[in-house]
Amino acid sequence: MRGLTDRLVRAGIRRGLRNGLLAGDGKWLALGAAAWLVRFLAKSKEPETIRERLRVGESITVTNLGPPLRRRQARRQRKAEQVTGETG
Repeated sequence: MRGLTDRLVRAGIRRGLRNGLLAGDGKWLALGAAAWLVRFLAKSKEPETIRERLRVGESITVTNLGPPLRRRQARRQRKAEQVTGETG
């Protein structure tokens, strides 16, 4: 059922943009905004959790890499690494 809901919300957003924003129909724009709001509120804010039993002798390593870099931040970091790599 979740797949059907996702498809309907995506279709509402898409139609709202096309017929509402581009064509100027206020009803479709309102429907698209409502669909976007449903999608925004449905996103889970809770972190992902995994439960698994470990056998004797097994271990787990947990790391936190931080939030993913945005494109601009990643480019700046690569550029800085290239500059320091060339001079070092």
